[in-house]
Amino acid sequence: MVRTTPYIVQQDRVRLTGTVVDEKGEPVIGANVVEKGTVNGIITDVNGAFALTVSENAVLQISYIGYVSQEIPVNGRNTFQIVLREDTKALEEVVVVGYGTKRKGDITSAISVIDLDNLGDIHGLDATRLIQGQAPGVVVKQKSGTPGREMDITIRGLGSLGASSAPLYVVDGFPIGTSAQQSLNPNDIESISILKDAASTAIYGARGANGVILITTKGAKEGELRLSFDASYGIQNIPDGRRTKVMNGVEYAYFKKESFEDRIRYSEKREPALEEVPISFRYPEQTKYSTDWFDEIVNNNASVQNYNVTLAEGAGKIKSVLSVGYLRQEGAVIETNFERFNARANIQGEFNEYISIGWNIAGSRSNERLIGTEGRDAIIGQTYTMDPREPVYNEDGTWKAYIGGYDGVWGYANPVMVLHETKNIQNINRLLSNGYVEITFLKDFKFRPSVNVSLLNLRRNDFRPSTVAGTNAPPPRNASMAEWARETLNYSADLLLTYNKKIGDHAFDAMLGYTAQEENYSQMYGSGSKFPNDEIRVFQNAETFSVSSDFYDWSLLAYFARIGYNFKDRYLFSASYRREGSSRFGADNKWGTFPSASLGWRLSEEPFMPRLSWLSNLKLRASYGVTGNNSIGNYPSLAGLSKANYILGGSLAPGVTLSSFSNTQLGWERSNALDLGLDLSLFENKLIFTAEYYNRITDNMLLSRDIPIITGFSSTYTNVGKVQNRGVELAIDYKNRITRDLNLRGNFNITFNRNKVLEIMGENDFIENYNFYNYYNRSVVGEPIGMYYGFKMLGIFNTEEEIANSPKQDGAIPGVYKYWDANGDGEITYDAQDMVLIGNPHPKFVWALTLAADYRNFDLNVLFTGAQGYDLIRNIEGTLGNLDGIFNVAQDAKYRWRSAENPGKGLYPTSNTWKWERETSSRYVYDASHAWVKNISIGYTIPRGSKLLKGARFFLNAENLFLITNYPGSNPDIDLNGGINPGRDDEAYPVPRIFSVGTTISF
Repeated sequence: MVRTTPYIVQQDRVRLTGTVVDEKGEPVIGANVVEKGTVNGIITDVNGAFALTVSENAVLQISYIGYVSQEIPVNGRNTFQIVLREDTKALEEVVVVGYGTKRKGDITSAISVIDLDNLGDIHGLDATRLIQGQAPGVVVKQKSGTPGREMDITIRGLGSLGASSAPLYVVDGFPIGTSAQQSLNPNDIESISILKDAASTAIYGARGANGVILITTKGAKEGELRLSFDASYGIQNIPDGRRTKVMNGVEYAYFKKESFEDRIRYSEKREPALEEVPISFRYPEQTKYSTDWFDEIVNNNASVQNYNVTLAEGAGKIKSVLSVGYLRQEGAVIETNFERFNARANIQGEFNEYISIGWNIAGSRSNERLIGTEGRDAIIGQTYTMDPREPVYNEDGTWKAYIGGYDGVWGYANPVMVLHETKNIQNINRLLSNGYVEITFLKDFKFRPSVNVSLLNLRRNDFRPSTVAGTNAPPPRNASMAEWARETLNYSADLLLTYNKKIGDHAFDAMLGYTAQEENYSQMYGSGSKFPNDEIRVFQNAETFSVSSDFYDWSLLAYFARIGYNFKDRYLFSASYRREGSSRFGADNKWGTFPSASLGWRLSEEPFMPRLSWLSNLKLRASYGVTGNNSIGNYPSLAGLSKANYILGGSLAPGVTLSSFSNTQLGWERSNALDLGLDLSLFENKLIFTAEYYNRITDNMLLSRDIPIITGFSSTYTNVGKVQNRGVELAIDYKNRITRDLNLRGNFNITFNRNKVLEIMGENDFIENYNFYNYYNRSVVGEPIGMYYGFKMLGIFNTEEEIANSPKQDGAIPGVYKYWDANGDGEITYDAQDMVLIGNPHPKFVWALTLAADYRNFDLNVLFTGAQGYDLIRNIEGTLGNLDGIFNVAQDAKYRWRSAENPGKGLYPTSNTWKWERETSSRYVYDASHAWVKNISIGYTIPRGSKLLKGARFFLNAENLFLITNYPGSNPDIDLNGGINPGRDDEAYPVPRIFSVGTTISF
């Protein structure tokens, strides 16, 4: 027996050879040829040939991207000629939908699926970058370049006046909230589906009004055994064209001198003597220093590194994926950074044909060094307003801690010193896990219970030493420290029962579900000051300190159902229903109902339609549904309590009193949405056209409303108001193999959205949020949300006679802005009475274009994005155009108004006064239409050269490469306030260009 064993084994194995070609007879290079149920496989060479030793009764699996996979039994053969056909059955693709999957051909609602293979080599900083430009109706903005900051996503417009308009993110079936979370490694993502209409999102009830983003992480593929390594390294830079230009030291000294002289000429009607000019700017040409403070804090060639290792094993009944990742992004501003460690395990197994299980666990650790960057008073804005005539260091090499602060110039902390000496560190640990058991019974039924858990722990420490100055406050100062400790636990349980059955031409599917979810949050906060020195950084050593705590929780419970019907792939129907209760709403209004229905009609399958070779699919869709929005906080329906002290018996007794009025009827916002769609596929699905029309009306918004003062309160939260978003989305996808060596791909999408406030508390009501010198957003019935209001600038007064012949502007002198008397009362008052509509922050349309090509082993991918016909209000110019000389000003202020004979270029006013120059006005409103070259990547794939190496690809990539716009700011995507107060540019963390190289190697 021992001697015959080699003979038996030898007879059980056979040597196969063959070629794989396409329908034109051209060899398919790199096709996978695998013995089914094993990890034994190979890829075809440059001639499409392969050689493989397999068992006698083996079944070969042949696959290649873009072609229909095949399974071929060996059946005693030794040679094979295998023809792969292009995969034109796009309708058979499985799409992830709410609480399940559907065949793409059965979809009757508005769902966009992101083609991750068509994205190029976008840096894996966060999941939101993978969505940018890939789906119509989905607006993705990079508002800030802060390391680790995810992008802002809005689906089909702003829908609320009182709650968030952010979409819901669902990862592996677990709703995690309105953030994709920095912990999610994009390298672990398998697919992204975006649910846009009510028919697809109503299954998520009171969280579906703003759209839902479904993210599925990677699992092992059948027969796969793969070890892959991904690495990239890049550098970041701030282009010169995206930097705000201010005066250098010499220019500012001339400006200060000329301004001083001009004021004397105007107020005293005489020529000033040189000795009257303060010495610090008496001789501008002798200015010793000319510091570009913004340039001093820029981290040129800041690095960004990303590494991932993945082990996937799909042979047998147990399939698993293990991955680890590391990302480090140095900030484009010195001493800022983001670092993330990731680990994930995905295990799926089949006990038998009836029972399968799955478990997914992902952990991450992120470390950030933060700075305050938003607004003119933060460190980015201050670098533009600081005195450029001061150096970074003293002559002895020590920090010059206090910049300016004399001769009428404001004093600031040295920003380079601030970034080096202050400590603002944030550490976040996250754990996300879910598991399920799936039981198949009675052949067509499946029961799937699952549990999900998310845990977040955050620690943040912010220390400012005594050596760091403040605004107009030189050091030494009291050292100060603040510290946060936060924990959030979110967990849920789902029960799903599904049924799928096909009887002749009829196909049925149904689902019943139950879900319960709860979140608990707690935070401890401490602050202290007056430490004995800068080295002792514990609260008990502070002379003054305070501690506070906070907590909340919320929960929801829901029952839901969905049914689907398909007749001959011709007539399609789907409907869903959700009944949901939430702790966030009033005691008498806890439960809401969210129904939806959708229809599809594939005309291309009708007998009366001519059989056209170029027509692959023609489908009409219609849907209607009701969704909700519960992003309103946790306790607005309840009466609030606040601390109050009483005198009882001559002693102080602590107590509480009501601080807000309760509303037991308070409910969620409700959106009713209609969607009409067209899907058209041509030339064997090489060209796919999609068109959508939608009309969404959101009402019952959570807003503060005045109530009779006799109640003891002036206002309470209630459900009022109505907003409409309607629009058109168009998308074209193109994929075609032109020759054996050349494959072309492309996508273009464009969205037209119109937003309108239909009702607030009455036809003439409005909501406003403004600062007289910074911004003024107003939401008025009949207009879009958050329109810009302010003075309408007509020009600059040139003479006293011109002022006398114009409506009264109290305090106006020659050289100030001339405003429109909007209410016609003959006077422009120094308040909001003459402020009118001056700008619209909502684009007329947004668009994106992806162009890609594969030629032999090379690939190219280019992504363009853009928006047209919208405005931004550039508030930073109100500061840099503040010509009273207390801080640095815009470089173009040298062309300011100086006299009737020297009026400048008409953009900057006189330096003789501050009034009628800095108010919110049309002067600071700009058209922000733009086009970005967002991403370009070029790659080269090395053909497989050994059994060990399955493949290797190298790439070059450029991100945020080129911006085409007339907008003078650095970032036309900026939105400092957000929500219902959009479109304010007051400077933020700059968005850098990223140039990188990288590789993907598979073993």
